[in-house]
Parts: sequence; structure tokens; C-alpha cells
Amino acid sequence: FFFEVAGRNAMTQAPKSYIAPPGSYGKIKISIEPTDTKYAKDLATYPPDKSGLWTAPMETDGWFLEHCNIRSECTKMADVLDKLGTKTLEEWEIESLRSWFANHNLHIHEHHMHEDNIFTPFMQTRINLPEKLTTDHVQLVALLKAVMTIVEGQLASASVLRPAFEEYQKMLFTHLKEEEEIGLPLLRAYFAPEEVAPKTQEIINQTAPHILGGFFYHLDAEGGSKGAINQFMAQEGIPFFVYYIAFSPMRQKYFDTTQVHIDALLAGKPPPAPKKGCLCF
Repeated sequence: FFFEVAGRNAMTQAPKSYIAPPGSYGKIKISIEPTDTKYAKDLATYPPDKSGLWTAPMETDGWFLEHCNIRSECTKMADVLDKLGTKTLEEWEIESLRSWFANHNLHIHEHHMHEDNIFTPFMQTRINLPEKLTTDHVQLVALLKAVMTIVEGQLASASVLRPAFEEYQKMLFTHLKEEEEIGLPLLRAYFAPEEVAPKTQEIINQTAPHILGGFFYHLDAEGGSKGAINQFMAQEGIPFFVYYIAFSPMRQKYFDTTQVHIDALLAGKPPPAPKKGCLCF
């Protein structure tokens, strides 16, 4: 395996003030009765009787953890925009904002693509999904596009970006919560873990490495500690060596391409120039 990494030893512990680990979001409150027969497409063949097969709590499910990843990204950027306020941005601040948003934009588009093209059709083979879960993405994409238009335009001050970002973030967080309280319980009621695993692997295979690295980076307030990643790996039955050959380099790549800009903008200092190298395994 070959991984190109930038500043391999440069990653520092992230300030806890702006990383919200998954546990900080509390317990998922199921807002439906997943065994209600109105959700069943073929009750006789596929009854909603699989929930007991899921031994890990919903709060450690990869779907929920990915949502925590997205929330943490947005929360950190909101802090950045607050700090920048109405001052005239320096050129490096504009470039860092553009670099961060380019990666966040890719992250959200990949996330929606995976749900729309892989997970939603898979769930709809057995479940009558509420329409809102399948239509919100259109409006979210439009809101994010409005944000990106500002970012890529004449961005003189963060204050011109904040209103559009707040509108996007508000709808995004509401949508994530609905998926967790409705979609995730339905998934677990109608599908066994071993049926979902291949679809999850398909999504992982299609995700850019630095985007996937953000998932691991936001597993805890330490910026993706080895302990937190190993705990997730144990839950999912992933061999220990995958941490070294894949997940740790991915986390580092996220830091070097995305998190570094958050740190720089909050510190008021330009990000360091990346040092490129090659780690071979």
C-alpha cells in the first residue's frame, strides 16, 4: 500500500472547544414506531423483526457517526466565521476558507450521492420510506450551492457568508436528525447487520480518502485518537492492521487538507506549507 501524506508528524491535538465527539449529541430519540406495518413493502416476506440482531447501540452506528462528523465540521466553521466577524479578510484567510469549503462541498455531495444511489434504493426494497427523507437533498444542495457561490466570489468579509451558511446549517442539522430518528430505526428493523455490511463497504470504497479521514478524525475530542478508532474497528470486526495501512493515514490526510485551515483561521496565522512524502507498507 502507498499513501502520500503531508506533514505526517505535524498533526497536533485538536482544541476540545470546537470538536464535538459523537457522545455529546446525546441519545437518539426514535420518532416513529419502526414496526408499524405502513412502512412494510412486503410484510410476509420481510417483517420488521431485525432490530434485536443489532448489538451495538444506534449512537455508535456508522450512519450516526458520519452525521456527527458533518455536524462537527459545520460547528467548527461557524466558530471560524464568528471569529473572523466583519473584518476585511487577508488573502491567506480567503484561500483557507476556499480550501476548507471545497472539501466540505465534496464531503456533502459524496454523502448525498451515497445515500441517493446506494442506501436509499437498498432500503426501499423493503421499506416505504417517508417522502421527506428522500426529497430534502434537493433543497440542501441548493443551499450549499448558494454558500459556495459566495465563497468562490468576491469574499471580502466572513460576514457576507455567515447568513447563507447559517441557513444551510440549520436545514442540514434538521435533516440529519430526521434520518437518525426515522431512517436508522427503520433500517435496523428491516435489515440484519450482515445484509447492510456490503452496502456500507460499497460506500467506503467510493469515498475519497481525505473525506473518509474526517469520519475518523471526529470520533472523539482528541482528533481521532487511536483508542477511538480501534474501538470502532472492534465493533465492526475490522482487523487491527487496517488502522496502520488505511485509517490512520486517512485521518492524517484529512488533517492536512481540511482541519489545518480551521486551526489556522482560529489562530489567526497562515497554515504551514505541506511537506510531501511517501509511506510504503
